[in-house]
Amino acid sequence: MSNETKRPTLLQLINYLFLYLSGSFLALLPHRAARTISWSLGVIAFDVLRINRRLVLSWLEQVFPEKTPAQRRRIGRAGHGNLVVIGMETIRARLLSRQRVLSLVKLEEESEALIHKVMEEGKGVIFISGHYGNWELLGACLAAVGYPFLEITQDLPNPLFNRFLTNTRERLGISTVNRREAVRGVFKALRDGSAVGILADQDAGPEGGILTDFFGKTASTFKGPFAFAVRCDAPLIAAWICRGEKGRYRVSCERIDEQALADLPADAGEDTRIRRLAETFVHWLEGRIRQDPRQYFWLHPRWQSGS
Repeated sequence: MSNETKRPTLLQLINYLFLYLSGSFLALLPHRAARTISWSLGVIAFDVLRINRRLVLSWLEQVFPEKTPAQRRRIGRAGHGNLVVIGMETIRARLLSRQRVLSLVKLEEESEALIHKVMEEGKGVIFISGHYGNWELLGACLAAVGYPFLEITQDLPNPLFNRFLTNTRERLGISTVNRREAVRGVFKALRDGSAVGILADQDAGPEGGILTDFFGKTASTFKGPFAFAVRCDAPLIAAWICRGEKGRYRVSCERIDEQALADLPADAGEDTRIRRLAETFVHWLEGRIRQDPRQYFWLHPRWQSGS
């Protein structure tokens, strides 16, 4: 049973109402003011309330041993601020038109040309990314380009938040399928020449994931998106969204399947190709995060299944 159909507990209802009403109030303010207040609330959560502060700093100490404690605290503080901003912007996104999405989120011309080119091939396309910037607006931007867009999602513990996110994504032109039921939906979408979006930077568990190096530590990466790309011969595009100083976003796309498989022999097996794609993506993601780690979602227990 999908988490969306479950009856919420009283605590889940209270949490949802508090966050939704708070976010709705912020969403009524001018964007700059709402962003500033949201950011400040995230800083308070990190510095004063210390919500998940110890967990985040422990991850940052492991992946950035060369940085000082003060530098790691700044990264963790910014990550909390970014998360609250994302929540506010996601609530605002329910009212955005396609044109408004594209005015808030600038898709680079070369990236848009790449999308049109691969979609013309008729094999569909798999967009893959991580929890960086505002990943919800990333999906909205890619859907706003004008092609059918299917997003693979994972249940949140609170069914009310699941329902809200599903409705918001649908308003933005994004169809969704739960990760547990994704295989049939993704194969059909790619056969129909549609676009599929996947966030692939969460821990895949001790079994079934591909072990890759991520920030010098072993992490378990989901096999699914790379298997879809190989088995459907679909283009695999890494998509990136980054917030600028004035709160506007920039989206860039890079095709990684061609570069990842270029030096493999023609008779390379399926498992070899899948692993190469996974390693290429994780390496690409790490490189992007290192450029500015402040907008990454450091709360994921990313390395818990690694050796």
